[in-house]
Amino acid sequence: MAHDQINTGYARALFEMAQAEGVVARVEEELFRLRELLKANPELLQFLKDPNVKPEGKRQALGDLFQGRVHPLVLSTLISLSDQDRAGRVLHVIEDFSSIAGAARETVTGEVTVAFSLDDATLGRMATELSRITGKNVKLLQKIDPAILGGAIITVGEQIIDGSLRRKLDQLKDKLAQ
Repeated sequence: MAHDQINTGYARALFEMAQAEGVVARVEEELFRLRELLKANPELLQFLKDPNVKPEGKRQALGDLFQGRVHPLVLSTLISLSDQDRAGRVLHVIEDFSSIAGAARETVTGEVTVAFSLDDATLGRMATELSRITGKNVKLLQKIDPAILGGAIITVGEQIIDGSLRRKLDQLKDKLAQ
């Protein structure tokens, strides 16, 4: 369903409203966090897609969960998708928004997964180095996953750099098993 005109339409509308309010970076960050939340809690997405739940109930639940925690544009987009029985498209809309925002600022958004939170200076140095390597202006979003134990997994576009301690231990285990 990626690159679907409906998904892109929602993403473009959200981008244009966020741009008009000067909150594109904030909305992009909140959408990134929302995507991670939905991936970690698929039952929330199932609830939003459930045709047996009345739209009023979904609106109420979304308001209870997100009111005051996300920008009103993000909340209204979620409600619109839910009201129009398009909640199943939310992850695709988020991806399309990220692509549109990146293209508008001639940037690609990358993701760095680490076991513990990095400070802004370290994140900035990583983004600078990735920009040098890729030849693109890279904006990094941080994801915390203690399961990787240490190191980092970096994703920029289709490129993945897995320097996690978990991967290195798995490789060592495979070598020892041979």
